[in-house]
Amino acid sequence: MRTGPALVALAGAALLAVLDGTVVAVALAPLADAFSAPLTTVVWVTIAYLLAAATALPLLGWASARFGGRAVFLAGLGLFLLGSLLCTLARSPGMLIGFRVLQGFGGGLLEPSAMTLSAALATRESMGRALGVMSTVVNVAPAAGPILGGLLLETGHWQWLFAVNFPLGLLVGAATLAYVPARRPDPAPTRPGADLRGLVLLTAGYLGVLFAVNRAGAHPGDWPVLAAAAGGIVLLAAYVRHAFTTTATPALDLRLLRRPGFAASIAVMSLVGLVMYGQTTALPVVGLDQHGLHGLDQGLLVCALGLGLLVSMTTGGRISDRLGARSLVRAGAGATTVLLATFAATAEHIPLAAACALFVAVGLSFGLTASPTVASLYRTLPPVEQPQGTTSIFMAVQLAASLGVALLSLLQSRAGTDWVTPLFALFAAAAAGIGLLAGRLPGRPG
Repeated sequence: MRTGPALVALAGAALLAVLDGTVVAVALAPLADAFSAPLTTVVWVTIAYLLAAATALPLLGWASARFGGRAVFLAGLGLFLLGSLLCTLARSPGMLIGFRVLQGFGGGLLEPSAMTLSAALATRESMGRALGVMSTVVNVAPAAGPILGGLLLETGHWQWLFAVNFPLGLLVGAATLAYVPARRPDPAPTRPGADLRGLVLLTAGYLGVLFAVNRAGAHPGDWPVLAAAAGGIVLLAAYVRHAFTTTATPALDLRLLRRPGFAASIAVMSLVGLVMYGQTTALPVVGLDQHGLHGLDQGLLVCALGLGLLVSMTTGGRISDRLGARSLVRAGAGATTVLLATFAATAEHIPLAAACALFVAVGLSFGLTASPTVASLYRTLPPVEQPQGTTSIFMAVQLAASLGVALLSLLQSRAGTDWVTPLFALFAAAAAGIGLLAGRLPGRPG
């Protein structure tokens, strides 16, 4: 078995899944123009992907035990590529959103299964290098995605945003079949069950709340908005009861919140998801509305953010191994709060060069919040609970990310052309919340 080509193939798959988010984020305004649809509708192209990816995560453990890790990985890749193909054929926003659900479900299986397979392939001596390659590839995506998205939009055909997945996807599939060994599924008595009931309650409830948030700006008192909000809250309450009483492993295991430090970790990562994906989606629109940027230039601010993240997320985990999460997360969140508040106050007249420099700094500071928090998770939970804890963290990030995107459309419809200031003030408040929660994270390792 040749481990090197296998790890490259798995890293390529993770890159596909993560890159897709930032590539499409640059295209929301062009997609709205192409379909003659409002942004409040087109943002569901991103929300649908994030929700579908979150839905796939709790099924990963069950499916891997039932069918084997490589089979699940290839199934995720196949669904991702099929969804990409169908997206190129979409003739309406509704069709595109529906096809993004399929693509997102496949993408939700890709990144975590690639990480799991990489860890299984690596020896103890090469584990750090193997996961380091995966982490670097994933961290490159926020910087590379806007550039690639802008280049593809320069063609004048938005379909290339999805068609570009095929060459790399087919290479990844062929390399996986050639170099990643198939492993026997676990025997039936040891397989974890899939919490389908909980998954339906959680997804449907959260979808109702997101729909209400998305539509509340333009139609705050309409009965569909109120019904969606009420129904979503009822379903989420039913899920909370289910999560604490079921004998199966819940889709999002709320029982882990009883563990000291875990509640803070999941709260921090939820706010990280909200701010990270909210910014990634909003900044291309800021570039268009505030600075008149189009095509390749429209991704400039996201690229600046991504460059800062690439540096800080690569080093943040290593620094936290020495200092612990609390001080590092508090410092990163504090700096991010000041920087985002500064942008909120100056967004209408800040020069483009200054805005780019500011978001490089945001990336440098904000990247110090995520890696140390995830690392602290493994000091909080015993080994037997770590897989479910990891799934819960990833799922919380995806759910919060979809809320961050929905807030963009809410404030655009409520505040009109002045939406940038309240949105980034909200992101600054969320970053301040991360700083306050940092004191409850697990302390210095050792």
